[in-house]
Amino acid sequence: MNKIEDGSRVYDALADSRWDFRTIGGISRQTGLAEDLVQELIEQNRAEVRQTLSPEREAIFTLAARPMKFREIIVDIRTFAANSL
Repeated sequence: MNKIEDGSRVYDALADSRWDFRTIGGISRQTGLAEDLVQELIEQNRAEVRQTLSPEREAIFTLAARPMKFREIIVDIRTFAANSL
């Protein structure tokens, strides 16, 4: 595999309509790529990926082009408020 193919596999996992958000582990399992490589590819393509937190406070990811969900907006407001104190 090469980085372009690996990046395409990560993109396809993020675009999978069965999921609104994906964890690094979930993307890794679906693509067969190591978690550290998935993380690296997401970091390299930050303009195309949006991150928020799950209810368990785990980082979750989706494509930036997808519309924001109401729950995501609430989590972002709470995170901002907690970090502002």
